[in-house]
Amino acid sequence: MADTIDRGGMAPGPPGRVPGEDCRINALLLHAISFLGTRQAVQTCVLSRRWRHLWRSVDRINATRHEFDGMADSEEKRDFLFKKFTNRFLMLRNPVPLDEFQLSYYMPDQEVSVDPDADSEDANLWIRHALQSNARSVEVKIWADRLHLDPAMFASKCFLTSLQLSCVILFHGFFRNLQTGCPSLEHLLLSYCAIDDVEISSQTLKVLTIGDSSNFTSDEQPCIYIPSLSYLGFSASAARLPLLKDMGSLVTASVSVDSGDTVADIRRFLRSLSGVTNLEFNYSGKKLKMEKNSKWCPKFNNLTALTLGEWRLSEDYYSLKVFLQNCPNLVKLTLKPKKCYYTSETNIAELEEGSFTCRHIEMLEIVCSEGGPNPNVLEKLLVKGGITFGQVRFRQTDKNQN
Repeated sequence: MADTIDRGGMAPGPPGRVPGEDCRINALLLHAISFLGTRQAVQTCVLSRRWRHLWRSVDRINATRHEFDGMADSEEKRDFLFKKFTNRFLMLRNPVPLDEFQLSYYMPDQEVSVDPDADSEDANLWIRHALQSNARSVEVKIWADRLHLDPAMFASKCFLTSLQLSCVILFHGFFRNLQTGCPSLEHLLLSYCAIDDVEISSQTLKVLTIGDSSNFTSDEQPCIYIPSLSYLGFSASAARLPLLKDMGSLVTASVSVDSGDTVADIRRFLRSLSGVTNLEFNYSGKKLKMEKNSKWCPKFNNLTALTLGEWRLSEDYYSLKVFLQNCPNLVKLTLKPKKCYYTSETNIAELEEGSFTCRHIEMLEIVCSEGGPNPNVLEKLLVKGGITFGQVRFRQTDKNQN
């Protein structure tokens, strides 16, 4: 038995096995176990002597507090059991490199927490363990309140290629440490995050998403400088729309602005995106006010796919026309008009001013709900742009989605 434990707890296979067959089986079992939660992975040790210590060598860790939801009658007790188990798990695992690390963690809200930094200690310790184990992908999801993430752990060289953070506070220096300590990072996804840094810069990122109620805490205008970026998703709240610098590699963007942003900032923001081939532009709030000309909107000569979401189309046909005038090579147009229970025929006159063509459009998709735009006005717009109804597809959404 001692010899078995020394070798990792693997019982010898039955006589007559092909050499190497046990190794292949163990590798398959280890691969399967690595997709389980940490508690489930450890529980596999009771199924067979051959599986007794496999969990120690998994290259994926999925530590989730939800595995302990039914084990105690209070959040505090469940949290204690989860932390005790995870600390023990990480202490006993073999020093093998990690491929992925996923953490789902509970942070007491402000009414309960006495010391948020102390409540964040275990999570920071586990994330640091993952980085020191050469994890290439780290995903952190927090609920109840935001985690106080320690930015210093990212300063030492790590092997991260993908980082996803949800509901954390990114203190000053986080992005500087990412740039110096994570030279292979290509994907960064932030949701429900508070961002203290004003400047976001990187020489390696290819995908950046800042959305889902993330916010910049400073009153200064943010700046994003990432020459290598090919995809940008932005729907965060900030004092002003960020300055986008050196976006020459950008191919696809999905951005959201609202009526709190000035037309000048929107114009500048769009010009920074004018080289993309795929654009989703969401505007929410009051009618977008602009001059009665197309100069507010840049030329999107490379754009082949455009999605306009949350658009008050029934009261803002002129804005749509301006977009179409400046997208001469558009192939696919998707409209997602915001629900509106009235229509405005006064915009028909605006459509008579100027001209635009949609000669390259192969498909127009209109996704609308009850109370959507006036079909007669839409038809007039489409006919003027050279679109035939053979190219148009209407799709009705559930009335509660918009």
